[in-house]
Amino acid sequence: MNNSNQFLGEYKSSPNMSAEPVNITLSATNLAYKTPNNAQWISIPIGQIVGMHTFNTSNVVINFGEYPYQSLTCRDEQFLKELKIQCHDFPIVANLFKNSKSTFIKLMLVVGAIFIGLVLLAYFFLLPWMVNKAVENFPSDYEKKFGKVMFDQVKASEKWDSTQTKLLNDFFESLHFKSNYNIEILCVKKNEVNAYAMPGGFIVVYEGILKKMKSEEELAGLLAHEFSHIKLKHTLKSTFNSIGFATMLQIVFGGFDESIIGLLGSQTEQLRQLHYSRTLEQEADENGFNLMKEQSLDPNGMVNLFERLKAESSNNVPIILSTHPLPEVRINYIQDLISKNKFEVKNNKQLEVIFEKLKGGDENSY
Repeated sequence: MNNSNQFLGEYKSSPNMSAEPVNITLSATNLAYKTPNNAQWISIPIGQIVGMHTFNTSNVVINFGEYPYQSLTCRDEQFLKELKIQCHDFPIVANLFKNSKSTFIKLMLVVGAIFIGLVLLAYFFLLPWMVNKAVENFPSDYEKKFGKVMFDQVKASEKWDSTQTKLLNDFFESLHFKSNYNIEILCVKKNEVNAYAMPGGFIVVYEGILKKMKSEEELAGLLAHEFSHIKLKHTLKSTFNSIGFATMLQIVFGGFDESIIGLLGSQTEQLRQLHYSRTLEQEADENGFNLMKEQSLDPNGMVNLFERLKAESSNNVPIILSTHPLPEVRINYIQDLISKNKFEVKNNKQLEVIFEKLKGGDENSY
């Protein structure tokens, strides 16, 4: 408690000494303090104070004497008000109140910077770690289940061609790519130039991109690339990236249940317009190249398709080009793989026949 002249405080004879209680008085030119065991008041001229600062808005610390300095601390808000009223002409007191707001602002800026730093740290380091961890631990049967949920949503919402769908699946089986997934492909009756993969072994191909193709190698290159996204779990990783931090925490630390299937299954539209990073695209291109090389298929089909789409696009950029970034870089990357690898190309009559049927078209649809 305080009266009009006296305030309770603490005194330290040096920074490392323990504090002892004191009474403090204040005048226009001096402050004085007295310990309970000392009958004498010790006076300090304001002009001889060497340091003064506030913390927690109402607490003030006053340093005085020779180094290492003695100090007085007062936690009475009224003391700070009296100090401002009576001693405002002294520069050390004037600066105290001038800097108090800026100190608070600086503190808030520091706190804000730390918070933003933690958010960025979580986004760039913790979230990728969590995504990779979730992909590693995600059960394959759950991946196939929620991929099937997505796939069924497309089948229910889009018109699709039954004959073309069968031919596409026959074509893929004839590629003889080794897989732990039962790949299922759907041909959507839409003039959109697009194709995309879903987790668990599902691929959607639009008629618009089939119409642009001129050879079975181009279709093989497209399917090799999309299949690689599945095999390398890029689609799973990208889905996890899009579902938010809180859900990722649930998946990583809370395990898996049927509710996760429903949540992940709602990402179908995002996969349709998914942007893979350059690293993931190159991984899929390299794996696709190796798959075609193993089956003696011409990997130039991958390059030819994207060069054709790029050349034919004007103002209307095909979705598959807009969602697969930097087509020039990707084309150059595949061409570089081709130039650095030896491979043998054999004619695959079975693929040729199926491709000719695909190009012939069929009107049967659901």
